[in-house]
Amino acid sequence: MKTILIAGMLATTTLLAACVSVLPEPFIPAALISLPADRATAPADPLNADVAVYMPETSRAFAGADIAVSDNQELVYLDQVRWADNAPGLLQTAVVNALTKAGGPGRAVPAQLGADVDYDVRWRIINLSAGKDTAPVRAEVQVSLMDSGTRRMVAQQTFSAEGNPSDRAPRARAAALALVAQKVADDVAAFVARTVTAKPATR
Repeated sequence: MKTILIAGMLATTTLLAACVSVLPEPFIPAALISLPADRATAPADPLNADVAVYMPETSRAFAGADIAVSDNQELVYLDQVRWADNAPGLLQTAVVNALTKAGGPGRAVPAQLGADVDYDVRWRIINLSAGKDTAPVRAEVQVSLMDSGTRRMVAQQTFSAEGNPSDRAPRARAAALALVAQKVADDVAAFVARTVTAKPATR
């Protein structure tokens, strides 16, 4: 009986080991790319109103942590390197960080906080991709500034930036894309600060 029990336990252990062995290995990227707050550039104009920055809308290609690579009509993803968060979340935070550095009485907050503000920044990512090998990287967004009270569009503008990676390595291409993404976020913040006007206080 003891021999049968031991044999059964060994068979179970072997089966479990076989099950574990077929599980995919977890992917661990060689590097995570972020848009740190200290890289944000303060707008030249003061922020004179309160604004809520929404997370940008985008296609599935740019919605996650994978970094898109554009090769003519084909989109693939960069090996070894990922965004530190989903790309829309990183860009939203980058714009808030830049606006937070502006002078003036206004404040900028992520829209998820549900704060009472004067204006909404609604936008979408048109492109956020590296190129093949050492081809240019590109970021492009379209921004709509809305009056949060009337829901009327105040202004709309498209911003884009390009850059060249130092070499074809995934890290170099991702780093170049992060720089142009930050540039676009800074341009969006400057547009917002330049366009909004102070609202009269309500009682």
